[in-house]
Amino acid sequence: MMIDPINWKDDYFCSNKRIVLTSRQLQIPGIRTFGVHTMQSAVQPLKPHFHEDSFEITYVTKGVISFHVNDVEYKVNGGDAFIAFPNEVHSTNEIPLSLGQIYWLQLDISNPANFLYLNENAAIPLINSLQKIKHHNIRTDNKEIRNILVKSFDLASSSGNEYMVASYIAIYLHLLIKFSKESQFPLTPDIGKALTYIMDNITSDLSLDDIAESCLLSTSHFKQKFKNQMGISPRNFINQQKVEYAKTLLPDCTSITDMSMALGFSSSSYFSVVFKKYTSYSPTEFIQRKANKSAVSSDDIP
Repeated sequence: MMIDPINWKDDYFCSNKRIVLTSRQLQIPGIRTFGVHTMQSAVQPLKPHFHEDSFEITYVTKGVISFHVNDVEYKVNGGDAFIAFPNEVHSTNEIPLSLGQIYWLQLDISNPANFLYLNENAAIPLINSLQKIKHHNIRTDNKEIRNILVKSFDLASSSGNEYMVASYIAIYLHLLIKFSKESQFPLTPDIGKALTYIMDNITSDLSLDDIAESCLLSTSHFKQKFKNQMGISPRNFINQQKVEYAKTLLPDCTSITDMSMALGFSSSSYFSVVFKKYTSYSPTEFIQRKANKSAVSSDDIP
């Protein structure tokens, strides 16, 4: 069943985990939304939506987020930015936003004469450069760009800093354009080898010491290097991949206990805790949802 995309507009929101500032709070021309969300467990997926005349740039500071555009999946690691272009439908394709933290900006480009306090001679080339970016997913892996974004949000959270916030965001956008022109997603051979080892042994009780040894690194160096390149700790990545693998098998499994043992978890209860942490559902709830969807799909068949 196709879902009509939503013309998404965020409302102001403030909690200890999520802050969403809208144009009403920001009072900066061209910025429709500026938000941050820290996810300590999985939250509901993003439904298909678009932003009218606006870019949406999501910067992942921690974790891995999956976005979908035109049936293509983009895995956005910590240190990466994902760009949804104006009016482009995107979602997480029923994949919950998992553990981590994101910042996001919605940039209204409908009026270049009123964009980040820039005159048109500066605003139009900046907007044109954003529109020419060829990648949805941009690897930055750079503390400077992260610090600029975080600083701009901190300033935006209090009034009287509009010009400084706009200046920081303009710098952030120029840096993003610069990184978009560079080679994307480089992995060193040792971390590439570690990924292969993990995926080849995903049903095992994976030891970080063994993985580090497989790529000829000390455990401490491996953990640091893995997180720097993947934007997520090795243990979180392993658990995430185990959950993804479990999702393909659960609808046909006869025993959740057997499933947890087969994936190298110490107990079914621990498996259930990890599964819910990354999907927002227990294994039993996940199986039931899949069954309900299958039943609905069957009813649609004439």
